[in-house]
Amino acid sequence: MKRAFADIPEGQMHYRVEGSGEPVILLHPGVGSSDAFTNAIPYMSGKYLIIAPDFLGNGDSDPAPYQYTMLDHARSLYSFMDSLGLRKVNIVGHHTGAKVAAELAINWPERVNKLVLSAIGYWEATANIDKKEPDNFTTSVEIKPDGSHLMEWWRRAGMWNDPLDIVEASVLEYIKGGPRGEEIHWTARTWDTKGRLPLIKCPTLVLSGAAGLFHSSADNVRKLVPGSKLVVIEKGPPRMERTMPREFAEAIMNFLESK
Repeated sequence: MKRAFADIPEGQMHYRVEGSGEPVILLHPGVGSSDAFTNAIPYMSGKYLIIAPDFLGNGDSDPAPYQYTMLDHARSLYSFMDSLGLRKVNIVGHHTGAKVAAELAINWPERVNKLVLSAIGYWEATANIDKKEPDNFTTSVEIKPDGSHLMEWWRRAGMWNDPLDIVEASVLEYIKGGPRGEEIHWTARTWDTKGRLPLIKCPTLVLSGAAGLFHSSADNVRKLVPGSKLVVIEKGPPRMERTMPREFAEAIMNFLESK
């Protein structure tokens, strides 16, 4: 698996790439990075060209020039595709990445072949915020001289009972995101899920993990996206792209290969 940087008007975007053939872009959750897909990419790269960028302000990409909206992230992704000469792609977004993927498909439909929205939720009564998500999960973290902010990032990274190596990788992503890292969560919370999803026109898969945070609303999402289908990964946890990479990859490839 190779790593590289692409030049876009706002700076440089870091990405991972492997394979050949029809291009598939994987968009990570926030706060996160393309490392989220390191385990899944080998299952897909035998059939596809897999490209996984870090959003601006996340991973090894440059900081965003200001507090980005989902549309801003989508616009930077559009520039990223141009920089790599990618005219039309399949696009997979996980958690926050799914909202960026949706914005790209809505605003530039000619650039998207098929779309996968993984672990994206919508509850009418709660304004798209799952009550199971703790209130202190996405607040800003102040950098402190005694390093106690590192323990706060460790607490957040360890909330989902993942194996220790995954928790450690997530902590590194929080560190790279720094004090502005949570901005991507804030803009995701204000995104108009109910108003935006019905505007999607391309073939779409709604992918959900049965043990994930947003599984209870997965069918709500399916109903919002015209003509979409829902696939559930049994026992799939919040970070199923890391902990169940084969099942995650196979669900995506089955959809991409379907007529």
